[in-house]
Amino acid sequence: MFRKIVSNLPFSPALIGQLGFYAKRLRKEEATRRLGLIFVILALVVQSLVVFQPSESANASGDTDMVSGGISSIDDYLASYDTNTKHLRDVMNYVGITREEIASTEYTSLTVNDSISWGFASRFSYDQGERQYGISDLAGNQVSTFYSRPLKLWGSPDDVYYGWVGHSEEMGWFGILQSCGNLVTRTIPTIPTPPNKPKEVQTPPRVSKTSETTPKASEKPEVPKAPEKCAVNPNLLANDENCLACPGNETLWIDDSICIPDIIKSKKATNLSQGFVDASSVKASSGDRIRYTITIKNIGLNSESIELKEQLSDVLEYSTLINSGGGTLNETTKVLSWSDITLDPKDKQTRTFIVKVLDTIPATARGTSDPTSYDCVMANIFGNYIDIEVDCPTPKVVERVASELPKTGTNENIIFACATLAIAAYFYARTRQLEKEVRLIRKDTSMGTI
Repeated sequence: MFRKIVSNLPFSPALIGQLGFYAKRLRKEEATRRLGLIFVILALVVQSLVVFQPSESANASGDTDMVSGGISSIDDYLASYDTNTKHLRDVMNYVGITREEIASTEYTSLTVNDSISWGFASRFSYDQGERQYGISDLAGNQVSTFYSRPLKLWGSPDDVYYGWVGHSEEMGWFGILQSCGNLVTRTIPTIPTPPNKPKEVQTPPRVSKTSETTPKASEKPEVPKAPEKCAVNPNLLANDENCLACPGNETLWIDDSICIPDIIKSKKATNLSQGFVDASSVKASSGDRIRYTITIKNIGLNSESIELKEQLSDVLEYSTLINSGGGTLNETTKVLSWSDITLDPKDKQTRTFIVKVLDTIPATARGTSDPTSYDCVMANIFGNYIDIEVDCPTPKVVERVASELPKTGTNENIIFACATLAIAAYFYARTRQLEKEVRLIRKDTSMGTI
């Protein structure tokens, strides 16, 4: 349009009015493009800060890490292995992975598939696939507790992780996650059952020949009475200290495979601020009060002493404990515990505590070591698994959406940002040039040189 007006201006001086109108449009366009250029520059600055000085995660390390804070090279992992930090070497011996197999791993990406993640802390429930193992050292002493769970529980099945991948003669494929040093496998190790301890052979005492006597013919030897058998176990004598009846069934031996405690744990959560509804069915808002009720019941035939405690680290990221229900909260470990109890057969006990969602819900970035941390969900396990979604602020919504976008590297981000800056700068410069040309043409017209 600008070229058409300028080319016809000598033949129709009245077009000078349209040229003035065009000049006003160019001034508005220049202001818009200047603003756009400023925002692009600011975005490029922010992008540079994120790339060259990324923000630290809320939990760069966690209690489930096999190597606290993760590793930057496989040598870091081997250093922890050699010093047996957190019993790392004992764990790898347990699953059957050698030092040489670890050293021969290569850095690459890991997909979830049907992989199994291992760690030092419980995060999920038995029903979700989490299993617990006792780790022993070479002397046979239990030194640690280990947990396995499907890797997909930590996020989306499409998530990609980075770390070192290798092959073990016993375990086959295995990986080591860079963010936490946790082991990833495709199978659960089969631990051989130790051979039965041989029974000690009782050697009868020797009798001295000089002490041997021959009974007289007139004497009748006494017939020993048959020992009385244990009523609940015929393999024992009645006076045996182990001859005890099962408390829940007097016809069973106390060590019978049926005479065992069977402890059932369960839990429910109620949102008191939204009409006493199931807390997992609604999104928790700031200030909401949520009541947790845990139940423990013995449906077996024998008594058991129970250590009663609740891990609330994930819940307390978005809430605070306002009623402990008689328990004591460890401010460091975030474990709420009560006095140990003894559950007799058919006994049941409950405990109740209340948390309040924070008035200002934090927009803290999702955890690196533990992806379930600050994920806008309060997760808790006591027998069953309870998820309560939290109404997080806008930045967390953006974070969640961004995590679903295609993954790009640092170089791609910088190239895209620079290309956007170049395009914005070009159109801004072109607008300024056209505006300058319009001013010169209007000046020449007013002076009569056109």
